[in-house]
Amino acid sequence: MSIEERARQLNNNTFDKKSYSVEEAANALGVTRQTVYKLINQGCFKAIKIERNSYRIIKKSFDEWLDEA
Repeated sequence: MSIEERARQLNNNTFDKKSYSVEEAANALGVTRQTVYKLINQGCFKAIKIERNSYRIIKKSFDEWLDEA
């Protein structure tokens, strides 16, 4: 069971994501992961580096940036 599924189970099937993975952002935009990394480096939206080469993109920041695009 994924963390998201477990959170839904514990919260009566409600769970609001607070961040996206680079892969999720790439899929949403229809671009490559490399393009998402470039957007992160350009400061288009907020992202947190959680491991050596791994980021979590702040959902609110990404959604606002996408709405303005």
